[in-house]
Amino acid sequence: MSEPHPGRASPTVMASTLPSATWIRPPKRGRLHRSRRALQIATSLVFLLAPFVNLFRFDLRNGRIILGGTAFALGELLAVYLLILLFIVVVFAGALLYGRVYCGWMCPQTTLSEAVASFERWVCKGRKGSPVCKAAAPAASLGMAAIVAASLVTYFLDPADRLSPPRLAWISWAITTGFLFADLYFLRHRFCLGVCPYGILQNIVQDGRTLGVELDPARREECTDCLLCVRACFMGVDIREQAFNPACLNCGDCISATTLSKTCPEEPLIRFRYGTVASRWPAWLRKAGVLDVRRALVVGVTAVFAAGTVALLASRQDLDADVAALYDQAALDDGGLVHNAYRLTVANRLDHPITLRLEVSGVPGVAFADGKGEVEVGAGRRDLRDLELTAPAQALESGPHALLLRGQVEGGKSALELSTLFFVPSRR
Repeated sequence: MSEPHPGRASPTVMASTLPSATWIRPPKRGRLHRSRRALQIATSLVFLLAPFVNLFRFDLRNGRIILGGTAFALGELLAVYLLILLFIVVVFAGALLYGRVYCGWMCPQTTLSEAVASFERWVCKGRKGSPVCKAAAPAASLGMAAIVAASLVTYFLDPADRLSPPRLAWISWAITTGFLFADLYFLRHRFCLGVCPYGILQNIVQDGRTLGVELDPARREECTDCLLCVRACFMGVDIREQAFNPACLNCGDCISATTLSKTCPEEPLIRFRYGTVASRWPAWLRKAGVLDVRRALVVGVTAVFAAGTVALLASRQDLDADVAALYDQAALDDGGLVHNAYRLTVANRLDHPITLRLEVSGVPGVAFADGKGEVEVGAGRRDLRDLELTAPAQALESGPHALLLRGQVEGGKSALELSTLFFVPSRR
């Protein structure tokens, strides 16, 4: 890679305008920089480990989504749609209020690109141009790509197949590794310039009050032109020339670099600021980025969607069941027993199979014909079961009788209660 001087960047600049990894000098200290690194590590671990701990994954076998250990069937339209809408609203609100803060602080693309670049700088220190230095970038890109690809494949892999993945999983891993290697070796932060869909959305919705980074224009003459802020920027943005640059990822490394500098003024020249348009709203709202009616409405809509989603998930049961009485199959046998047939539908929304123990009441002498009253339902499955109940006819009048069906999950707290009817045929 060449080492061009990183001048002003924009979403339409050519890839060659970005500085090489060895030219960059990110800050090593500073509270802002360390906070960003800690958040990057935390979000990266969540991203990599989510499918392994059932925080989030897709269950393709049973057509469901696992979220926080809870299974959502694709047929649960309201829950799925609310989750999707909440995600879209949060993304829009974040882009409007805080610009590209997600890109600089949490995005896996940025985190992985910086990790590969950091390894390249560490290997090439004192041995620039050597074969070892030249091999650092492809080696780090390939290793990182293989690890991340394994995690991505696991998002779609059943837990039972993880120790011995099927051939399709290996093929998917190899293809994904290839794409990620090309991304981390050839693109890295270039992906953020006009390619990333979220970056494009941000450029559309942000305005004069969106959070950005600027060098205080009233103190421009105090700048010593030491280039520490420029060399800290992996996007090649020269904050001295253009504030609120659309290519800036709001990482704040330029702020940390100048704060730690011995040549820059003690009071930082570079700062985060909510655009160039002033707001007269209360200070506590301005600190949160709510500077006008538009933002207040966006935050309000986000809060409503979040509250609705939380309420729905809180009221959602691990079991969903329904029972239908098949009256046309009611019969009286020669031994004086009335037989009734039922169709029981049970949806298990847990990520493990369950055994449901059933009890019936409301009709004298009613019992299960098989004497068991047990129903087994697989993880995330919605199954149909045929049940048969009997009761002595001598104690019952002809016609329908109220019946209560209760179920308790073996070894668990989940339970259900269903009302139906027990029909006694006429004795004529």
